[in-house]
Amino acid sequence: MQTESVETKEPGTKREQILLAAVEKFLEKDFYQVTVVEIAEQAGVGKGTVYEYFSSKEDLFKECFSYCADFYLQSFRQFLLKPQAVKKSMQDVVYAHLELIKDNRKRLHLLYNERPVNFQELQGWIIGRRQELLQEVISLLEEGVRLKEVRPDINLEMAGRLFLALTYVVMGGMIIIDNLELNRDQVSGLLDLYWQGIGVEK
Repeated sequence: MQTESVETKEPGTKREQILLAAVEKFLEKDFYQVTVVEIAEQAGVGKGTVYEYFSSKEDLFKECFSYCADFYLQSFRQFLLKPQAVKKSMQDVVYAHLELIKDNRKRLHLLYNERPVNFQELQGWIIGRRQELLQEVISLLEEGVRLKEVRPDINLEMAGRLFLALTYVVMGGMIIIDNLELNRDQVSGLLDLYWQGIGVEK
């Protein structure tokens, strides 16, 4: 599926108005219950304007989801390749991620919606993007091993998956699903728990 990055989606234009309106409607009701007329009314545009930007409701849903996902994934990528200590990169990621989620709950809520996504094409795209992000985290951990910041005996793929789970499942779930407030100290504690583990060496 062809998608654009957030930067190319012309923030603040009618296209984004429609996308954000669609997010709200798809969260309120199941996909098949939402109408293009409702989305247009929510966006403050005519039904015909929606079709100027999107060929169908299915296309709008896919673009809406990928728009939110792109927006979300950029919070990781901007720090993963910085030339700095691995733990500092991870700390920057989780802190930026915290602020991103707090400031964009509505925009990101679709990613945490428990309703199943039935579009096979979209499912494949989601899996692909997760794999790309996982590989970037693994590369960061490999650099950590090279610099002797990360233990060489760990399973890097599992460590990468755990870090993504910390940011997406734990932090995102607490803020967006459970509607809890997290501060930097709590997030720092989560990162320390990840970095140090929970076992006591004997």
